[in-house]
Amino acid sequence: QYCANLAMKMNIKLGGVNSTLPEDKLRLPNGEEVLFLGASTTHPKDKYGSSICAVAGSLDNQAGRFVTKYQDQERSGKEEILKIDKMIIEILKEYCDHQRKKRNIKKGETLLLPPCIIMYRNGVGESQFERLLRFELPKIKEACAEFRQGNKPYEPKIIFAVVGKRHHTRIFPINPQNKNEADRNGNCLVGTVVDKKITHPTLNDFYLQSHYANQGTARSSHYTILYDDIKLTIDQFQSLSNALCYNFQPTSSSISIPTPLKYARLTCTRAQMY
Repeated sequence: QYCANLAMKMNIKLGGVNSTLPEDKLRLPNGEEVLFLGASTTHPKDKYGSSICAVAGSLDNQAGRFVTKYQDQERSGKEEILKIDKMIIEILKEYCDHQRKKRNIKKGETLLLPPCIIMYRNGVGESQFERLLRFELPKIKEACAEFRQGNKPYEPKIIFAVVGKRHHTRIFPINPQNKNEADRNGNCLVGTVVDKKITHPTLNDFYLQSHYANQGTARSSHYTILYDDIKLTIDQFQSLSNALCYNFQPTSSSISIPTPLKYARLTCTRAQMY
């Protein structure tokens, strides 16, 4: 097991892909392709450091390869990523380069970008939802408009969702002794979704436990959909988000948050060291 884990991480460093999900799992019900983005911010522990912002984006239809971009910004106590548009432009350029090489498309030929974008955002409190949406969503649209789809600017449909784990809600099975309802540690089974009764009265949100907890009580992730231009049903978005938790390349098991968001968080942590 140790050698297998080590080999998986070496394979990623060499540009390989350890696992992929079926394309139908990561496509929309109408068959449209999706570009998955994850964005995160971290703040310094001392008063002299800078805040680090990172954005991760998928490079293929199976979300097996990702590219990350990060920048620092002045610590202001706000969660907005000031240069999110520049990082998304860089990600879209790398997406185009990767797809041209993969499909053997020459520079003069037209490359169709995905018609839909799903953005997972991390590290935002409920009090900052509206301010975040007013600032970052237009920036994402401006970055996309820098690219052309035929004779028109690139205007994808967008879902903007916030994922949080800093909450005090815990989900327990009714009968912890029943193997059909609980795992061996007494937690709910992986893939459990709660979207009624304990959710917000007005916001479109739900709790998803997508990982197995080796010790203690599992802490589910709290998803809040702030903007939905794609018009997915809540079940479709829950299924898509759960599938993305199984595509994190360094491990063979599922994780607690979608893969693009995990890569963005890891990038922030590494950038702070630099």
